[in-house]
Amino acid sequence: MKLSPEKVEHLAAAIVDQLAEVDGVLFQTNDSQLRMAVKEIMTDELMVEERLDAEIHKMLQAYKYEITMGRMSYDDLFRKTRQRLIQERKLVI
Repeated sequence: MKLSPEKVEHLAAAIVDQLAEVDGVLFQTNDSQLRMAVKEIMTDELMVEERLDAEIHKMLQAYKYEITMGRMSYDDLFRKTRQRLIQERKLVI
């Protein structure tokens, strides 16, 4: 994850604080539960990219021989596979 857990917690608290200041926004739970929920959602969204990259690394193991023999560039193959999966899954990264 590109952000530290402390930074995610800080951002979640800032989001809840900002929402609390908006007229017409009423919370149905206390601030700490809402902060925890926002933190979990943010963490899950931030992990999408890491899970995608791990999946691509696993997929490219099938081409390990061709890559080591110089027939394919790992970086190019990784980048192209990543772009294809992002488009197919309609991910926002």
